[in-house]
Amino acid sequence: MIAPDLAKNISTAVDKNFDSQVKFLGRLVKTPSVNPFTPENDSLDQPVELPVANLIFNRLKALGFAPKKVGASSKRPNVVCSVGPRRYRKSLILNGHMDTVQPSGNSKVNPFAGTVRKNRLYGVGALDMKGSLSAYVYALKAISDLGINLDGKLTLAFVVDEESGACSQWGTRYLINKGVKAKAAIVGEPGDHTVAIGHRGGYRFKLTTYGQGIHTGLSLWEKKKMGRNAIVDMMTVVRTLQKMEIPFKPAKVFPGRKPVFTFPTRIEGGRSINEVPDRCEAYGDVRLMPGNSSSQVKIWIRDRLSRYPDIKYEVTDLLFVPAVEIDAKEDVVVSLATNAQEVIGDKPQVRGVGPWNCAWMYITRDIPAVGGFGPAGDNTHQTDEWVSLESLKQVTEVYARTIIDYLGIREAGKTT
Repeated sequence: MIAPDLAKNISTAVDKNFDSQVKFLGRLVKTPSVNPFTPENDSLDQPVELPVANLIFNRLKALGFAPKKVGASSKRPNVVCSVGPRRYRKSLILNGHMDTVQPSGNSKVNPFAGTVRKNRLYGVGALDMKGSLSAYVYALKAISDLGINLDGKLTLAFVVDEESGACSQWGTRYLINKGVKAKAAIVGEPGDHTVAIGHRGGYRFKLTTYGQGIHTGLSLWEKKKMGRNAIVDMMTVVRTLQKMEIPFKPAKVFPGRKPVFTFPTRIEGGRSINEVPDRCEAYGDVRLMPGNSSSQVKIWIRDRLSRYPDIKYEVTDLLFVPAVEIDAKEDVVVSLATNAQEVIGDKPQVRGVGPWNCAWMYITRDIPAVGGFGPAGDNTHQTDEWVSLESLKQVTEVYARTIIDYLGIREAGKTT
């Protein structure tokens, strides 16, 4: 628990720096970091997040910290900043991604303007999740301004390539493989102050039907002696899979949630108007509960399509992320939830959430990770995304308190 005097001092420090934090967030939003990649076409050659990485790196350095760029490519570096003693018992990572989705073409405000209206900051990534990134930086600054020496190691990890599917080998996974770990982690994805102790998993796939191409003007097609339309076959596949239900066992951490099979989410086929298409590709997205796997889904797909032995098709895996959950009694969960209630005034929900994120990479390595406690707002991945500035300030204060509460304060004269 945070002592009342210290809690007041933290609040004052966050409030004092908040105008600077909002300006910094505005700069982050004004700096595009749109990720065009999906798992099957990912690349290190395009500097998607580099300008944002440079902004964060330079701001941390200007505030007196010692950030590092750690990545598989100089064009897509992660930014890592650690503080704390050389010897420590506890350690904590605050993780967040620097990339964003493509902004909607129907925005009423410039998606890269960082416009502030009625205590909301608008722009692509404002909520998901540049707001949280600014909160990490300024929670650390508040702790530094108060002259607090942490008794454990804090690491801020600003990562690349999350929006491609939260399965990238270049972001969180790369840092973990390089030894950037901790005893616990917080991934500040937005969620209206929900303390996310798990997330559903996911499986994405491409299903390709194969036909026989032929010019539509030939007599062999006219007489139905040659040619098979792959798009027509795909229509049969789509109809067959439309109402597919995924068997599952209800999970306490995910009240009221279930697996969701969505197919197709994207489809393409054919090369010209006067040619019978020889192939058609459609993409599917499956949200999974604990106990579900991609192997199960493929078995169920093949079982349903077995009634059409003349249709030639292939299922290609794009990604698989397992559903994960942690105990609500983990120290990091209790600390975050307690401090959130103290700052915000309402008891936060402690439960699993729907969309997956990088938390699974920690949890599957036995590192308890809260997969979401970011500021409130709306329109994530939609038109006119915005973050509440009131909530942003509160979350920044919660982070600062949780860091101190979880890691402790080093006593003067203690050996480091």
